[in-house]
Amino acid sequence: MFKGIILYCLTSLFGLSAHWATAETLNLGTLNEGIRGQMRVFQPLLSYLEDELEEVGISEVRLVVHPSAELMAAAIAREEVDIFIDSPLVVAKVARFSGGIPFLRHWKDGHAFYYSVIFTSTDSDIRTLADLKGRRIALEDHDSSSGFIAPAHMLLQTDLRLKKLRAPAASHSGDEIGYFLTYNDKNTLFSVASGRAEAGATSHTSFLDLMEARPNEFRIIAISERMPRSVLMQRPALSQDLLDELRRTLKVMSQSENGREVLRSFHNSTQFDEFAAGSKRTFAPLFEILQDLEDAGVK
Repeated sequence: MFKGIILYCLTSLFGLSAHWATAETLNLGTLNEGIRGQMRVFQPLLSYLEDELEEVGISEVRLVVHPSAELMAAAIAREEVDIFIDSPLVVAKVARFSGGIPFLRHWKDGHAFYYSVIFTSTDSDIRTLADLKGRRIALEDHDSSSGFIAPAHMLLQTDLRLKKLRAPAASHSGDEIGYFLTYNDKNTLFSVASGRAEAGATSHTSFLDLMEARPNEFRIIAISERMPRSVLMQRPALSQDLLDELRRTLKVMSQSENGREVLRSFHNSTQFDEFAAGSKRTFAPLFEILQDLEDAGVK
């Protein structure tokens, strides 16, 4: 079994105390359906942090994977996850449920920021979001910042109503925009390319990849506000000494060859740094997006 693996809710199964996670182990969490693929990505970072944090009493850094924001928030509330790493609106979602605090920005794929785009085929008669009334849009899943949360909010801001479809071919009527979940960014792109959906949503980086592979076949009809590319969040009541050392360790990684090598192996990252506008100001509009979706019954 891979070093550092912790199965879902392992601490609960063995009845360990709530303080176990901070005694000698630092638990990092992320969202995904399976842990093995994530371990291949996270293991170099886990090992690096184990070495660097040994002096502050950390003997092991583990990965915790849960499939949804709700389950991750519950694990954080039980103090089974100390640090959560994910996209910004997902982190905001987990923070609302758990009381967690975003504290560092992660330059995933070398980007400090990214944004969501809603796109269609170049031969489509859709020119604006209003043209999507009565049409279908492919969205990734409810816990995707660029593939669901941001584009759903863009549609609601245009006074468009959303209706979840059980399947891509399910019927719907009226002015509602029917949406179905693809559960994978590539499936979203295929849904638009194949005509199963008149539009789709993805990150601008994925759209650029699509344009490189299939030039002149797709165009953007709406762009979201930009967001931090990836974010680290701490659980409430995490030791301040540990947090300070972790923050320092992550921020200086890009200053050594070993650190840069680990960063490259971890989502082709380039660095970790502070939020330029501060955590509260950066996340205030993201929390507003989540509130707007909740008020509209879209979660």
